[in-house]
Amino acid sequence: MDDFGANLRLLCGYRPTITRVAQDLGINRSQLNRYMAGSSFPRGPLMRRICDYFGVDAHEILLPEAEFARIVRLRGLESDGMAQQMRQHLDRIRLRADRRVGALSGQFFEYYYSMSQRGRIVRALVVFDGEGDQMFYRRLERMGPRDRPGHRHYRYQGAAMLLGDRIFLNDYEYDTGIELTQSVLYPDYAHRWTRLHGVKVGVSANRDHTPCCVRSYLERTPPGLSLIGALRRCGLFEAKDPEVPSHVRPLIDNIPSGPHVFEAWSGSRV
Repeated sequence: MDDFGANLRLLCGYRPTITRVAQDLGINRSQLNRYMAGSSFPRGPLMRRICDYFGVDAHEILLPEAEFARIVRLRGLESDGMAQQMRQHLDRIRLRADRRVGALSGQFFEYYYSMSQRGRIVRALVVFDGEGDQMFYRRLERMGPRDRPGHRHYRYQGAAMLLGDRIFLNDYEYDTGIELTQSVLYPDYAHRWTRLHGVKVGVSANRDHTPCCVRSYLERTPPGLSLIGALRRCGLFEAKDPEVPSHVRPLIDNIPSGPHVFEAWSGSRV
């Protein structure tokens, strides 16, 4: 912990200004100064945000100063031209993002037809958690029968933004790091953000990694249902399994689409 302040000062030294770093992290300048001086230490969520911002891991930023400096040089973090350019592009989008995305906080079941096991329906768990003005989420999949222990689990980490009255979800599978997915959803304002409809673009979870697009539907988990309880309900289901609510099936039906584009809506809204 003693080296954290020195390592943070090193990273901040490669940014245009300390004030800009504080603004990007959503904290005030004096708070950042205390961290750099070693008189204070950030808590878990902010620590993760700091590490994500600079592109390092939490255990690395706590390494001895000389060892951490070598990591910075090896990764080229001191040459942040590309990172700065990427941040500029992201900042332009973030400035236009609608803060109402904070209403997503909580747990949702996500339903869609499996991209790798055709004809079966996936029920996954998506957990949204806001940090400042940003909304992040975890998506957890169990690719096996719900009533038996599953051997294939996929975990995704992502960010959500509300732009032009549409919710954009972008995530990556962080165990293997070889898959990105994107969803575009309609928020259901009439139901106070309890239901979301749209399309998901990704690849199949088999060796073919076939690019696919499917309709997806998210709805909040029942009140009082714990994270573990929700995960136990996730898995793969046959299309006519009574465990899949009847109102879900028409919302994820991929057949009536086109003829020229794959549209988000099929049938009537609920």
